[in-house]
Amino acid sequence: MGIPFRWGIWTLGLCLVTASGCGGESDAGGGGGAGATQAVQPVEEAIAVKVGPVERDSLSALYSTSATLRADKRATVTARTQGVIRRLLVEEGDWVEEGQPMAVLEDREQRIAFEQAEANAETQGREFERSEALHAQELLSEEQYEMARREAVDARHVADLAELTLSRTVIRATFSGRVLARQLDVGATVTDGTAVYDIADLDPLYADVQVPERHVAQLATGQTVRLTTGSNGDSLEARARIERIAPAVDPTTGTVKVTVAVKETDGLRSGSFVRVGIVTDTHDDTLVVPRSALVAEGRRWHLFRLKQDDERRVELIEVTLGFEEGDRVEILEAAKLERPFREGDRVVTTGASSLSDASIVQVLSDEPTRESEQLPDGTEQSRNDGHEGQGVAA
Repeated sequence: MGIPFRWGIWTLGLCLVTASGCGGESDAGGGGGAGATQAVQPVEEAIAVKVGPVERDSLSALYSTSATLRADKRATVTARTQGVIRRLLVEEGDWVEEGQPMAVLEDREQRIAFEQAEANAETQGREFERSEALHAQELLSEEQYEMARREAVDARHVADLAELTLSRTVIRATFSGRVLARQLDVGATVTDGTAVYDIADLDPLYADVQVPERHVAQLATGQTVRLTTGSNGDSLEARARIERIAPAVDPTTGTVKVTVAVKETDGLRSGSFVRVGIVTDTHDDTLVVPRSALVAEGRRWHLFRLKQDDERRVELIEVTLGFEEGDRVEILEAAKLERPFREGDRVVTTGASSLSDASIVQVLSDEPTRESEQLPDGTEQSRNDGHEGQGVAA
């Protein structure tokens, strides 16, 4: 069967193209002229980073330790007489003033005893008044007069004791404070010494910290102390001050006891574990960078600054660190540079570990772009399958 005419034409054209290609390669190989293939140079890919400014601020050196908050005054309120609890007047969490009634006992027995003692005291008092009048007229001997006086005094003491026992059927706060716990319910029988409530004075709260002797010279009463309690998103910061500094050094630990008072106690509780930062020195108007901008290399530290003449490139700067406070670090000194390290310089804060001197970077904005969409949980998801931001260090 013969080959169709159109297939013959297509085959001929393919042969001509092939021959032309082969001939070109032969010429390139033999002539070595302008038609020679040149090698393609690799293009350096920009590394995505985030940057932040160098700032001037005050930074303090902190001696950090931990402690447990305690109340300065804490006591158990007890019954002082026997009886059955009839009413409870306060509950846990309530604030009570010194002398405020907290619970009431059944008092019928104590009231009867008091009324009897009071009546007897009044009778003995009148008897003594008559004896005194007769003694003044020399109609009563000295011995009879002294006996009448002693009986009147004893009767008054009995009445006073009965009144005191009756008053103790009302259980009162021994000092102003907050009710921490209620020990009994209505109807419970108590005797002298039975615990009914726990109360404490929670304002101020106190923390006892042990400070090495070498730091004590920089401390003074009234000095500000920083407290942090909790963790992650529920952390709470509070201001405190040094209340007392012990005059002696503990010979076993070489530390000095420092008592810290927390005046603003909202959100704090007795027994809470806190981190304590005592300011030992402060540098004012110093250069400060975020901790995330620093990269360690052995015992040396460096960071990356955007070049002034080409902000697409960075320069590596070796620095000497000073005070550290939270996520901020003081820069004491930078290596000799053509342009001084100063306030307002932009340094890489995210992605620094992926860089080297003179690396090309792409500065990412912290603002969400139109390429992103908001998820129900508040996070952002890129619409370009996660390719945006490639190269940023985690």
